[in-house]
Amino acid sequence: MRVLDAVLRAIGEELAVHPAERGGALVGPRGVSLVTQLVPDPEGAATEASYRPSRALDARVKALEREDGLELKGIVHSHPPLLDAPSAQDAAELAEGLRRNGHLATYLAPIVTRCDPGSRLAPHELALSPPGSKVSFFGAWRAGEDHAAVRPLQVTVVPLLRDAERLARAIGGEVGGVGLVDVAAAGDAALPAARLLAGGLELLVVVGDGYPALPPLVLATNADGETEQLELGWSLALAEEDRLAAAVRTILLPPGPYRAAFGPRGGPALTADRERARLAGWGRLLTRGDPAEAAARLRDALFARSAGLVSAALRERTVLVAGCGSVGSYLAEALARSGVGAFALVDPESVEAPNLSRTGYEVGDLGRAKVEALARRLLAVQPAVGLSLHATALDALGPAPLDALVRAADLVVAATDDPAGQRLLDRFAYARGRPALFVGLYAGAQGGEVVMTVPGRTPCYLCATRTRGALAREGGGAREIDYGTARLHGALAIGPDVHHVASAAAKLGLSLLLAGSGAPLAALAETALSDGTPYLTTSTVPGYWFYPQVFGDTPGQHAYQSVWLTPAPRQDCPVCGDPSGRVDPLDVPLRGPRAASFAGVLRDGEPAGS
Repeated sequence: MRVLDAVLRAIGEELAVHPAERGGALVGPRGVSLVTQLVPDPEGAATEASYRPSRALDARVKALEREDGLELKGIVHSHPPLLDAPSAQDAAELAEGLRRNGHLATYLAPIVTRCDPGSRLAPHELALSPPGSKVSFFGAWRAGEDHAAVRPLQVTVVPLLRDAERLARAIGGEVGGVGLVDVAAAGDAALPAARLLAGGLELLVVVGDGYPALPPLVLATNADGETEQLELGWSLALAEEDRLAAAVRTILLPPGPYRAAFGPRGGPALTADRERARLAGWGRLLTRGDPAEAAARLRDALFARSAGLVSAALRERTVLVAGCGSVGSYLAEALARSGVGAFALVDPESVEAPNLSRTGYEVGDLGRAKVEALARRLLAVQPAVGLSLHATALDALGPAPLDALVRAADLVVAATDDPAGQRLLDRFAYARGRPALFVGLYAGAQGGEVVMTVPGRTPCYLCATRTRGALAREGGGAREIDYGTARLHGALAIGPDVHHVASAAAKLGLSLLLAGSGAPLAALAETALSDGTPYLTTSTVPGYWFYPQVFGDTPGQHAYQSVWLTPAPRQDCPVCGDPSGRVDPLDVPLRGPRAASFAGVLRDGEPAGS
């Protein structure tokens, strides 16, 4: 038998504070071993040694049975001190009660008495308020015709009122009472529930048989009458009395009035956009605050440790990142952490297990589109970041959409393992006057390159790298081609080597984005551009490629050497050559025939960005 703690409180208030004998009826839902309500009987016929229920009590109970679907569970009454068990007269009354209520297998007969404060209670006894009072539970069973067997009965207390009041204090609400509700999801069963009012919101906490070991159903109804179920986390590691408040408090963020938003469990609320929340993996919250303002505050905090180095103007910058593998994902995250405000992400692939070794992706991202997995990562860093996601290859975008992405960007980052895609971005970025970074790794990530192109100031990527293929093959740095896709095979390399190149690209990218802002970091790219050395090559192993020829016997040389190169344009280049001979990228097919692509790949010997 289960008894709501609200019933125990009512017994203390209605019986324990008054002299014996005084009583009332215990009722609960039909067919369920649960007591949910005390029906007081102040009109009962009572003496110092006896109590008899009144006709008024009988009428009240019948009304509850008829109107609310409840049934009588038994009679509780008080005894003088030390008489904490049913008397012979009580046993006779219990036999009569069983006779009149043939549907009951057990007829409750609790006895309320005074006791010494702090005295040890038997398993069938529960302490009441005021201190120094208790209720001893007994049950009557049929034992032959017109007879009842009366024995102590151990009951389970459902601490719904206790927990509802703790929840109300936690969220600044009021307990509206404990009663019964019919819950459709539970079939036709009537379950105990507590109603709370907080900040214009009504919460209904409905508990089942396993509470508080199992979580309740919590429904929230706003002022417009819309109801939603709160998805609770339920920690058995917490004390029983703390579980409900802790679970709801991670979704309901006081003070009210409350409105729906999304954010990490426990807050803060960071967006009202369901799609952004899905990408970020955030749950539904109820909060008073403006989620956009909270997200903006977190974004502004990103500049706290870089003040004087960068400019808050980065918040207004957009970066197009093509290729969201080990280079592109690292670079995008680094730019987001530095305060860049928006990203367009392009990649046709999904996250696979090998990607976990060199990216910020996690096991939960496996099988997810890389653009979505990276979006989740960026939102976790900068909740206000602007995002445009394209889970497709560059050439599959179509000329006009690709052109629009480039035009909308302040910086284009080419970090794909598709040489044709790199050249495609080169044509559009240069033609639309957008600075670009072309980031690639050499074989085994023993080295890599970052090529800056700034229209009017540098050659395009095609011109800058036209002699690199032969040099790379001579030095062992050329990457192999997958003849099925015309893409470069993923390099066998460790993450730190990949990120060494990517971090150099991130710093140059920030420098290009800060051009003209007066921020000190802007000088890095500007110096290289002014010196005519926009082509950075760097090594991760000693004695790499042509570096020994450059550094000779200079002492102290080992890995992490770098050489800045001076590329030259071709006058007949259709991208960066004589303006009269340039070709608009919209007039060029996004990708030529596959055979031609193979020939170009083999001829150019491209490195890859992921």
